[in-house]
Amino acid sequence: MRVGVDLVEVAAFQARFDGRDDLLAHTFSATELAYCRAQPHPWRHLAARFAAREAALKALGTGLAAAGSWRDIEVTRDPAGAPGLVFHGGMAGALARAGFERSTVSLSHTATHAIAVVVLFRA
Repeated sequence: MRVGVDLVEVAAFQARFDGRDDLLAHTFSATELAYCRAQPHPWRHLAARFAAREAALKALGTGLAAAGSWRDIEVTRDPAGAPGLVFHGGMAGALARAGFERSTVSLSHTATHAIAVVVLFRA
């Protein structure tokens, strides 16, 4: 088992991404963007999802270049609204090579910060 955690300052995240639809589309899936944009405070939700990506990379123990692209890590929601992670492309391959078979994620945010904790599990 490996654990990764990341904390994102919402205002700094918004300043980096606001007005950059190209960068948002390069980082998040269409489903993630639609969900976050439908929320009363979309930047908090986006920052939490970005924190989840960073936390997953920390748990894996590699940088992004070794694992794929930002969109290779996707935060999903189950029918009850609980977050989950789906790994695509290079990230899925990196996890398989490292022997990780499943994951869990916890997200939280306030008006100023978003945090994510990711746990990767081996067989």
